Amino acid sequence: LEGLTLDSGWRVIERVPTQDGATGGCFSCSYIVEKASRKAFLKALDYSKAEEIASQMSVDIPTALQHLIAAYNFERNLLQRCAQKRMDRVVVALEDGSIRVDEGVFGAVNYLIFEPADGDIRNHLAVVARVDLAWMLRCLHHIATGLYQLHSTSVAHQDLKPSNVLVFERKISKVADLGSASIKGVECPRDGVRFAGDRTYAPPELLYGHQDPEWNRRRQACDVYHLGSMVVFLFCGIGMTAMILRHLPFERHYQTWGGTYAELLPEVRDAFGKALQEFEHNVPGDALRAALREAVAYLCDPDPLLRGHPVNRRGVANQYSLERFVSLFSLLAQRAEIGILERA
Repeated sequence: LEGLTLDSGWRVIERVPTQDGATGGCFSCSYIVEKASRKAFLKALDYSKAEEIASQMSVDIPTALQHLIAAYNFERNLLQRCAQKRMDRVVVALEDGSIRVDEGVFGAVNYLIFEPADGDIRNHLAVVARVDLAWMLRCLHHIATGLYQLHSTSVAHQDLKPSNVLVFERKISKVADLGSASIKGVECPRDGVRFAGDRTYAPPELLYGHQDPEWNRRRQACDVYHLGSMVVFLFCGIGMTAMILRHLPFERHYQTWGGTYAELLPEVRDAFGKALQEFEHNVPGDALRAALREAVAYLCDPDPLLRGHPVNRRGVANQYSLERFVSLFSLLAQRAEIGILERA
């Protein structure tokens, strides 16, 4: 696509190389585009990957192409829905469309254009001091808000991880990449897989094959866990799942365990307790340490039936509501920003 100009006036400047260690976006190509000195990020559907998808899914190439197009249409329509709902902590598309590159059957390439970010939170952490508590806590507030906005319209993200949180103007964080999302009551492209997102960050129950048929307990509980895992990542550099697994014997890892998740749950809970202790050692200040330990304990409980704020679990509200955590991270960020958190 380099050198081509879209009907809307965007000129494709250059292709963005895939970063080392990147996951996701395997069936698209990324480009920098420019219009009137304004730059943006274009994600183009890569039809050349149809053969690879056909092999992975054990289907013919026409079926694989249908899968690619269905996934694109799902993400495009969901992004439009988020834009209509004015979700300001979710990355939405500036525009979508197609551009013809040749006269073949698939000569028209579908694309999405996004506002350019400074990078994801991994890039930001590499250049800011790890003791910048105000930024880290405000980032958590923005992430929780983004998930809360999605959940308010019965959308579960399912693939929240460091590379899917983008930073804008060095201070605003937004949840990105809705390609693995699930919508309650709607058939979605990734609904049939064991875990829709990056397995590195999967909640343990999904990693071990436990799949609750109830949508909230399977989908929203996954996002709740991911939010807690992001807290752990910001202070420890790894997610909660990786931390739990290193406190389990290898024969109890999901690759080798032959029993059910219910049978293993007591050992997972013990490993979770050790992971919480490890997390605590990386959080400065008694007040912040206590608040975040409690939040992570609620968010990342290995049993999805016990996950979420206990007040919500006791009442008639959705136990996976993130409203209380949005408020908590906002309060902690405000205290850090005015310099009173460290003294508390």
